[in-house]
Amino acid sequence: MSRSGSSAIKSVLTMKDLKSFVESYNIPERFSPSLPSPNESAECTPDRSPVYTLAFSSCGVRYPLSPFKVALLRHFGVHLSQLHPLGLMRVVDFELSCAVVFGEPSVPLFCMFYKLISNGDWFTFAKRQNSVSKPRYSFMPTSTYPKDWKSRLIFVSAAMMPESPLPRDAEAVIEDVVSTLSATDRSMEANV
Repeated sequence: MSRSGSSAIKSVLTMKDLKSFVESYNIPERFSPSLPSPNESAECTPDRSPVYTLAFSSCGVRYPLSPFKVALLRHFGVHLSQLHPLGLMRVVDFELSCAVVFGEPSVPLFCMFYKLISNGDWFTFAKRQNSVSKPRYSFMPTSTYPKDWKSRLIFVSAAMMPESPLPRDAEAVIEDVVSTLSATDRSMEANV
């Protein structure tokens, strides 16, 4: 999963791809969607953030981010652009499962089933050893995504994700703290 350094990632998208992506996923023009120039790296700056198109096309991410995704990013201190597609799919699967079964997902409940792990510069969510939940959908891929997904990126203004934390240092220790569940979360945990 390692990025081999964000500076090594270059976008292969064309202006036609950019236009199609912006139209398909309703990315507002006010967020200045653009292609990186050939010498730009895929790193966040105070003004711009990379968006990997796979997050939208295969992982189910949409703008604006749901309150649950925002809370999850803040809880773990991870920028959306740092999450590996498989981790994003687990987040969306969890969010949909909660919505179908009983309502709103919560960060403490998510933490009962998953923990944040890193591999190189990327972060993902791994199932906890004691978790008994299974994927809810037979179409959920486990490792099938385009091999060149890292080079399918655009930039948007940082204003598109103002609630997303700054990129997390890949070398920082990940504290695995499981929050106390509310009464609602405890009843949901039994049904997930």
